[in-house]
Amino acid sequence: MGTQEVITETQIKQRLLDLEEQNRKLQQELLEERKNTNFTQTDPKGWERIRNLIQSNPGAARLYSVLSEHIDGNCGAVVADQQFLADQL
Repeated sequence: MGTQEVITETQIKQRLLDLEEQNRKLQQELLEERKNTNFTQTDPKGWERIRNLIQSNPGAARLYSVLSEHIDGNCGAVVADQQFLADQL
């Protein structure tokens, strides 16, 4: 016959706390996945502007694409020094 383990009330409470914490972390991860990080969006007028820039001023179009790639999704800002921009272009 096998042995049976007795679980104390304290162990049950701790296990419930652990499960609640795991659930909270899982919910937070799911929320983060829904935020569309690493995603930029351009409307039709924006595409038109990009095409015009490519045709009339390719350097400005390259700069625009670098800035668009590095924009902060929360505040819409880009902070970069001239050397970084020069290296990217």
